[in-house]
This record gives sequence, C-alpha cells and structure tokens, in this order.
Amino acid sequence: MVVWTAGKQENHINIIDFALDTHTGWVRELNEDSHLALPKLGLWVIADGMGGHEAGEVASGIAIREIASSIEQGMPLAKSIETAHRAIQTAALQGEGALNMGSTVVAAKLDGLRYEIAWVGDSRAYLWNGKLHQLTTDHSYVQLLLNAGLITESEIPEHPSRNLISQALGTGGADKANIKVDLVSGELGESDTLLLCSDGLSGEVTDDRIATILSETTGNQARVDRLIAAALDPGGKDNVTVIVISSMVI
Repeated sequence: MVVWTAGKQENHINIIDFALDTHTGWVRELNEDSHLALPKLGLWVIADGMGGHEAGEVASGIAIREIASSIEQGMPLAKSIETAHRAIQTAALQGEGALNMGSTVVAAKLDGLRYEIAWVGDSRAYLWNGKLHQLTTDHSYVQLLLNAGLITESEIPEHPSRNLISQALGTGGADKANIKVDLVSGELGESDTLLLCSDGLSGEVTDDRIATILSETTGNQARVDRLIAAALDPGGKDNVTVIVISSMVI
C-alpha cells in the first residue's frame, strides 16, 4: 500500500491511498500496456498500446513518458496528452517503433481532492462512491453506433466491431492526424474511489461485477488483485492494467 498526503482541511488530514498492477494475460506474449504513478505530481496514467509486436509497447511507453514530462513542466493535462500524441507520430517517422503504432490513454490529475480525468480511446475511468459511475465515454466504433441509436447497449459485448476505436494517440482520429482529448472533473468525497483501467478489464468484466468487487473488498491492493483476477478468469485474452485511487480523511 502506498499513501500520499493530499492536504489538510478543518483540522483533518486528507490522504490519497492508491494501488496498481498490470498483467500480460494468458494469450499475448507481450504486455503493450504502460502505466505510471507520480503521487507528488498528483498524476496517474494508463496507456494501452496498439500496433502489433513491440510497436504498441513503444507507443504506450512514449505516451506516459511525455505526459509525465509535460506535467512536470506545468502543462495542463489535456495539452500534455496532445504532446504525447505528436511525440508518438514523430517517433514513428524517425523509425522508432512502427508507422501504425498508437495508444489509448486515460489519466487522472489530482489537486488536493479535486480531480481531472482526461482520455483518448477506450481506456476508462470510473468513480465508486457506493455506486459505480463511468466517468469516461469510449472513443469507439460501437459507442458511435450507440450514440446514433443504431445499436443498443446490450448489443455491444457481442458486436463484431467492439474492439475498434475511433481515435488514438499516434494514429489520430477521423482525419488520421488530430485527436480530441475529452475531460471531466470533480471532487473526491470521503472514501470515494477512482478506478483507471485498460480495456483488458472493462472488456472482460461487467460493470456490475466491478462494483461488487469494489464493494466487497477492503484495501486498494486487494481490489486491484481481485479486478485483475476477474479479467483473467474468462481466458485472459488481453493485457490488463488497473489503478485504484481512494480518498480518506483522518
């Protein structure tokens, strides 16, 4: 367990407690997910690489490195993600990785108990406060179909194009160049929990199951362990990365 003092309020100390882990899964040889935790900067990031053997790992590694560097320089979270996008494109053109490499990203930036979530692709952030709330909206083909009323939510898990994303770092969006970073913000209440994950979790474990694990499990490392185990149980077809961040007042 790692704890970070977030600040003081009305003679109480706000504590941020977090845990994280990643697993290659049972099918893939390489883990293309990358992640980081920089509590002194209030920054947590998951990047899920794409592009085949080695290239996805390169893209996700560049993403977290550039985001961390930009935040250290005082850049806003969304801008730091745009910088990472350009860095992946530049690296590919210079022969690092592969031309088709890309990465999704979801990042949390905390200032005291205020949080900002930014994302590109289908890596997700949830808020748990006794109920599970999905904070992010997937940048995916099936989400576009859902928004257009062409499919129902119940059709998504079995849809043949459920793994297609509509934009990613390095590969861009519809114009193959630019991305649109989405943002949400809020404030953590006492015992509230943020969950960041790659689609290796959300694609294998239902929201109801995620909520049950968060409700039943004490301790963030135990929560991370159980969530990853739940993702591996159906066969571990994908890499899975999970970060759990909770607030406490003492």
